Amino acid sequence: MKKKSLLCALLAAALCLSLAGCQTQETTEREKVSLIIKTPPIGLGSIPGMGEAEVYDMLTEAAEHFQAQYDKYDVEFSISRYDYLDEQSQLADKYGTPEAADIFFAGSWNVPLYVKRGWLVPLDDLIDADLRADIDESIWRQNSIEGHVYTMPFHQLQNTLMVNRTMMERAGLKDYIPAGDSVAHWSTEEFNLICQRLTESITDENTFAFMMYAANNQGDSHIMTLLRAYGCPLYDDSGNFAVNTPEGIRALAWIKEMDAQSFTPKGAENLELLECVNLFYNGQLAICVGNLTNLWDARNKGLDVFTANFPDLSGAGYCTASSNGLCVFDNGDETRIQVAKDFLHFLSTDEDSMKYTLGTLPVNESVIERYQDEIWMLKAYGDNTPNAVDNIRGSLNWQGVRDVFYRSINDLLIGTKSPEEAAAAIDESCNAALERGRRDFD
Repeated sequence: MKKKSLLCALLAAALCLSLAGCQTQETTEREKVSLIIKTPPIGLGSIPGMGEAEVYDMLTEAAEHFQAQYDKYDVEFSISRYDYLDEQSQLADKYGTPEAADIFFAGSWNVPLYVKRGWLVPLDDLIDADLRADIDESIWRQNSIEGHVYTMPFHQLQNTLMVNRTMMERAGLKDYIPAGDSVAHWSTEEFNLICQRLTESITDENTFAFMMYAANNQGDSHIMTLLRAYGCPLYDDSGNFAVNTPEGIRALAWIKEMDAQSFTPKGAENLELLECVNLFYNGQLAICVGNLTNLWDARNKGLDVFTANFPDLSGAGYCTASSNGLCVFDNGDETRIQVAKDFLHFLSTDEDSMKYTLGTLPVNESVIERYQDEIWMLKAYGDNTPNAVDNIRGSLNWQGVRDVFYRSINDLLIGTKSPEEAAAAIDESCNAALERGRRDFD
């Protein structure tokens, strides 16, 4: 009996040693890989069930979930924020050093420049047929350069017009209010009629029909979208600004006409975009640019609001749209690159991570479908994605464009430039900025 007990004990010990050996072997086989992730402090709005969040919060949670299920490597993450103005010092200057980012969240206009320099890894191999079909083709185009995807889109930033329903009804404009929770589509002619009737119905001298601003470059892309109202495509086939055309000049004259007819606030050349948004929240603007988050904020402030596209001649209208996502730097380490790609693939399929897109607008149609009954206007904005225009178009010096474009609008509103002169100035100054970007790269 004692021999039998001893034999059992020896067998048990051997089994334990065997298991321990396997465990040790498994542990040693999992090589440690460290990934550095950097992001600006991009807000993601109010997430249902979570409250206010930003990209850093999403990345921190996603990294923990990824580590828990990833069995190829033992991954350590170093996730940090950098101020918008510090992108050069935090990303570009550190490229090729031990402090270089492996992944960064792209709210950056410098992505085309990084691609041209050969710093970024294309991500096409992460995109299977299902994921490709789940995201609108216009979003893939925004995140592609020379036919390759370099930014894995995470969420959209779609801007439409937000409209005060009460002011529309008071002006007798019920026929132009969309049915249910949908986006209104107005032609330029209809838009002019709406602004005229709103102005006629307004009795307060500090309340106006439509936004306008030109104090700085904030919101300049939305003013560019207004320039499309009479058929101006904004760019020519070579990717240069082409506002100095009959259509572009007509659109600039239209902006000046709205100012002269008091459709827009007095002294609009001195207003910022945010000031117009606050005027709308205060009931002093009937129509203002806004996104899904602004629309929710307006409703929470007690306003009865709906949304409309920027006007165009056809009546379909435009929204301005961009998307943010994640890029992978080519730091010369194939293992780190592969783990970084695996993390991005995990993010794009992880339901908990994708919930963070619900405070702005998801890029994935499947996410919109899953939550459209819970979140007001989510489906309407998702359905509106095909009407989006991309005014940035991968420019190598977009900041330079922004620095000069608004000045021509300011001159137009002040009266120091005619529509013809403003059109010529936009083309000259903006194209010079684009050319500087191309030349600096070369």
